[in-house]
Amino acid sequence: MPRVKPKSRKIQDRPSERTLMMRRARRVLKPAALLMLVGSLVLAVPIGWRLVAGRPHRGIRQTLVSTLGNMGFRVRHVVIDGVITTPKPAIEAALGLRDGMPIFDVAPGRAARKLEQLGVVRQAVVERLLPATVQIRIDERAPAGIWQRPDHGFALIGTDGSVIEARGGTAAHARDPGLLLFVGAQAPAHAGALLALLQRHATIGAAVIAAEWIDNLRWNLILRDHAVVELPSRHLNAALAVLHRADDKISLLDRPVRMIDLRLHDRLIVRPYAQPASATIKPKHS
Repeated sequence: MPRVKPKSRKIQDRPSERTLMMRRARRVLKPAALLMLVGSLVLAVPIGWRLVAGRPHRGIRQTLVSTLGNMGFRVRHVVIDGVITTPKPAIEAALGLRDGMPIFDVAPGRAARKLEQLGVVRQAVVERLLPATVQIRIDERAPAGIWQRPDHGFALIGTDGSVIEARGGTAAHARDPGLLLFVGAQAPAHAGALLALLQRHATIGAAVIAAEWIDNLRWNLILRDHAVVELPSRHLNAALAVLHRADDKISLLDRPVRMIDLRLHDRLIVRPYAQPASATIKPKHS
């Protein structure tokens, strides 16, 4: 029987350096290519969106919104920074934000302008953080006081006299009981100047709870004990300085007085309540 010659095994040489280098390159390039693809999509989506966002491309826009929404570009998180008085539901309602809505239905510039119409919002910045977050940064106006409107409603006003929250006066007073109440149809326009004077005369300002604008000319101040201080139409700083000296000398703001009249520049008139003979008030300084 003839002998079968065994097949010789082919011994494979070690791969060349070039082959090894190419293998390593392929292993490195696979994740890099994936990252490049993802990065290209992130860049291409906003660029493409701007190209079709105009009115002539409205049909393409709606198709793209729907397609991107199905790919996961939907609102899932709303991040709001900087708010103090504006409730989050009011912000979301003003922008029409809903969980799961296409994120490209949120136009940042238009959304910011809507928020700035709320009054309490001085400035707003709205951003889309793809794929699913809307970030809102708000700078609110500082309230100066609460205005009792002619219809007896209450509004929050700023130092420039603007109404910054038409129906938020009651809630604002609950948050900050120190806010002054302003009464009178034209009171907001003059509130800033009065507040600046009361800050300068802090002792008097601490005793005031409300101010009434009288005959579109001057202020009456209402103190915590319901005493009324009648201020002149001019030279308010000088009048308040007179009141400050009288309080420093005889504790006038602590006395049971009904009215303090400062309308005449050369005198201070006090109308006291009827007081029992035994009641005395010691001056602040002996």
